[in-house]
Amino acid sequence: MKSTITRILWIVAVLLLAGCGQKDRSLIGISLDFPYGETRLLVQRDGEAYLFYGELPQSQVVKKDTFDIDRLFDQLQTRVKENAPAEDRPLGQPFGSVSFHYEDGNSQEYLIYDGSFAEELFETARKNIESHSPNL
Repeated sequence: MKSTITRILWIVAVLLLAGCGQKDRSLIGISLDFPYGETRLLVQRDGEAYLFYGELPQSQVVKKDTFDIDRLFDQLQTRVKENAPAEDRPLGQPFGSVSFHYEDGNSQEYLIYDGSFAEELFETARKNIESHSPNL
């Protein structure tokens, strides 16, 4: 009896530890703006995504589930840099911003210098614009 309880507790502990490696489900949105102030992609946990241009309040709707938020989060981890004052940024290098939004209302903002990666994401979004999306 004692060994059965020990085995059950061991299995529960292993399952709990395995769950610790799962993605942070409190991440609800990622916003990528590159170059800063020009094109912005917003990807949400529910699979919705929107493409914005400049300061226009309208957006184009991207087909649902075009982007996987967890995969995008992983891809951005090696590309984002801590925010730095303008004088500490590489001179003349285009930059953008990445914001990770969480369900508790907090967000984390970073710099990104990888324009080719941003353009790949924007191109994927453009290829997947819903046909009934407003034309900008």
